[in-house]
Amino acid sequence: MIVPMKKATLTFLKNEQSEVLKSLQKGAHIMFIEPDEDASTESGTELAKIETQNSEAMLRLLNNYSKKPGFFENKPSVSYSDFSQDSDRGLDLLKAIEEVNSEIQSHNSTISNLESENASLRPWLGIDIPLDQLHSSKSVFIQPGFLQPETKDEIISYLQENGQDIQVLETVPEGIACVVFLYMKGYEEYLNHIKELGFSETKVPQTSEDPLKIIRRNNDEIKKEREQIKQCTSKLNEYGSEREQLELFIQQEESKKRRLEAPFVSTIETVTYQGWVRSDRTREFKKDIEAVTDVYDLELTDPEEGEIPPTVTKNNYFLAQFETITDAFSLPKFNSLDPAPVAGPWYWFIYGMMMGDAGYGACMVIALFLFRKFKKPQGEFGKLVNVLYYSGYTTIFWGILFGSYFGETYHPILFNPLEAPIYMLIFSLIIGVLQLFSGMILKMVIDYREGHFMDGVYDELSWMILIIGCGLLFLESTRIIGIIFVAVGALIILFTAGRDKPTILGKIGGGLLGLYGITDYLSDILSYSRILALGLATSVVGMVMNMLAGMVAFNFIGYIFAAIIFLVGHIFNIVLSMLSAYVHDSRLQYIEFFNKFYDGGGKPFKPIEIDQRYIDVTGADLSQGSNAVKGNLE
Repeated sequence: MIVPMKKATLTFLKNEQSEVLKSLQKGAHIMFIEPDEDASTESGTELAKIETQNSEAMLRLLNNYSKKPGFFENKPSVSYSDFSQDSDRGLDLLKAIEEVNSEIQSHNSTISNLESENASLRPWLGIDIPLDQLHSSKSVFIQPGFLQPETKDEIISYLQENGQDIQVLETVPEGIACVVFLYMKGYEEYLNHIKELGFSETKVPQTSEDPLKIIRRNNDEIKKEREQIKQCTSKLNEYGSEREQLELFIQQEESKKRRLEAPFVSTIETVTYQGWVRSDRTREFKKDIEAVTDVYDLELTDPEEGEIPPTVTKNNYFLAQFETITDAFSLPKFNSLDPAPVAGPWYWFIYGMMMGDAGYGACMVIALFLFRKFKKPQGEFGKLVNVLYYSGYTTIFWGILFGSYFGETYHPILFNPLEAPIYMLIFSLIIGVLQLFSGMILKMVIDYREGHFMDGVYDELSWMILIIGCGLLFLESTRIIGIIFVAVGALIILFTAGRDKPTILGKIGGGLLGLYGITDYLSDILSYSRILALGLATSVVGMVMNMLAGMVAFNFIGYIFAAIIFLVGHIFNIVLSMLSAYVHDSRLQYIEFFNKFYDGGGKPFKPIEIDQRYIDVTGADLSQGSNAVKGNLE
């Protein structure tokens, strides 16, 4: 369900501003908004300092020199009392890392400059005279440049045949370095011709020193600079063991920034904040305030007309996990229905059908149970993990009904989809019709709540009658009833679909156009054939893996390879099938199901809270946007 929101206006003494904000942030109950009056925000040097710190980049740098946490290693934790104390060591560590990083950048810049100088000198090592003396005379035009390998021989032959000369030097990325010697008389003709053949002019570095000596000296300097970098990285390796101190500092500064950015109105003695609070948590909200001050004024009001409060949903723990499916599409509007209590079970139910293998379901349950136990995922990711974990049980359920165990069939209770695909198709379409009907019933409830009960009858119930009638037409014993249902439904649509039109012709045209909507419903229903497709794909790939394993299991070595093929093949199939089922099941909810009743468009509830990206802060609440944000079972 959607939790009603209250608009809170809180006024307290200015000298208690810091402590009150800390308490509100610890409880994570209020989402601050711009006050009704002109707001003025904190604009001290402290805020500027927080915004300009390069702490995130320094943490990424330090991560390269610190021990990587194990896959099943939990996030570190710290008590709120320790978190509320400024981390002096974190600030010192940040400054030290920034200093070391600056040194490394300086050394790398020096190395880059030296290597660039070496690269500019290396092509001309074969020249016997100082490079600053390589220039044209009165009788000879001298031009250094580069040849292309494919036209090198042609240029050399051309110059030699015409009495000119060329000195070929080193091959470098730009081409083959060379120096062309041309007589001044008519040199332009020869120069233009070799340019057409691929010769490119360049300039040599102007130095009187031997290029080889310069390169050797630069190499010595580069070696020294790299030694300096090694010393810097040694310092970073030492700092790496204190990474948690930097992470704690970053979270403290981010939390402080969130408090300082909250808009407020101030007088000489007081400050006033406004924000949205969950109506079911106002008592806890007041406790957070009274924990730090007795002098305050709090006004809680309902949203005024035209105000759009954020959306908060509240469901039991199981259904709350499926909110992540709804939220990935769009949050419900604050005054509409929460689709999670209906969409969640349908998603859970259909996901198991798409997987449809009891062995795979057992693997999902075991693997995700261990993942949840050791990693304890939180937030939206934690919800998604729980959705997949719970879907493992429906996968086992449908796998037993279909008799599917790791791609092998054993005593199906319903039928084997591989042997009876038509039955599976019909069954999938029936499931689709039932889900669509549940969405249409929800739309009728929405119409009733808005005072338009008959609109639900005309626009939803009529189609339900018509679709049921179409289904009954396929059975000989119910065909007459089916015809009656189809006629009744079609007549209701024909006479009511154009009821908003002002003219008789408009009403008739609207009715006929409404009946054309049967194509949309047929398209939606046929989309549920993807349940058949996904189920067959999972079964067929699993069966193929079993066949491949069986083909090599003819001796001891073969059994080893068979076991490898079996394990790798089925793990691949499980992962691929889980991903496919997640995508296609979501598509059925978003395109076919939500299309019948759900618009979305709500804005998320984002209360001020403590940053807990890297380290868990025990004693502080996570976002109260949901009543079930933890990844572990409660």
